[in-house]
Amino acid sequence: MKWFLVRYIYEIVCGDGNYRPQFDEQLRLMLALNSADALLKAEETAHSFHPPFKNCSGELVTWKFICIADLHEIQTPDDGAEIASIMHEPIDVSAFLNQIEKRQTFLKEHIQLTTTELDCFDN
Repeated sequence: MKWFLVRYIYEIVCGDGNYRPQFDEQLRLMLALNSADALLKAEETAHSFHPPFKNCSGELVTWKFICIADLHEIQTPDDGAEIASIMHEPIDVSAFLNQIEKRQTFLKEHIQLTTTELDCFDN
């Protein structure tokens, strides 16, 4: 059996659809015999991850499966193993770095860390 990284794309549909469109990109690990088996397994399970629910306004929220965007065989996971690398070429570098800094701040505020090494930016 081999490990594969699968990238799923979903559209989040809320109520009558009168909202700002949202898409959910998910990276999941899949164990399969080969890439064809991994793709088949990924497609078969794509609809089982998100059961519909009603939000606080009583609107039905569903995840509409769009596609499997990527499938990569990866080595057996090990401590520090790279499972994905994403290159960015932002048009607005400041906005991109601002978004990264917001993610860093969120992590610091919501996850108890035992280290102060999570500093991407000079404060």
